[in-house]
Amino acid sequence: MTDSADSKPKNSILGLSTDELAGLSADELNNNPVAIKMLLHYYRQLVDENGALKNTNNTLETYVSAYTQQKSDAATSAVLLAVSNISIGFGVNLLTGGTTWPGVASLITGIGLAAAGLYFAFRRQAS
Repeated sequence: MTDSADSKPKNSILGLSTDELAGLSADELNNNPVAIKMLLHYYRQLVDENGALKNTNNTLETYVSAYTQQKSDAATSAVLLAVSNISIGFGVNLLTGGTTWPGVASLITGIGLAAAGLYFAFRRQAS
């Protein structure tokens, strides 16, 4: 059975071997323009891949941010609409019972809360 520590390179940074860069040892790179160009090409590939990963990460962070805002807006809207239904119900009950001003005040409050709830439910995020 082989030990997994023996199969890993002794000198590595973030899992990349420092003994061999792009499959080339330091001796092969010494005074070898072709090997140095190969190393720089390999480095350029890593830089390009890193840039692509940063773009992907930024896109996903934007999606998470938009989802979090939408989730918050949905919760706010649900609470406002539930409270508005209760207020409208009290307002209609008071109006049918003969007490006009408290019924109208409760009804107007409920309609205002319903409008605020609908605003949060249907507002669009700024792009």
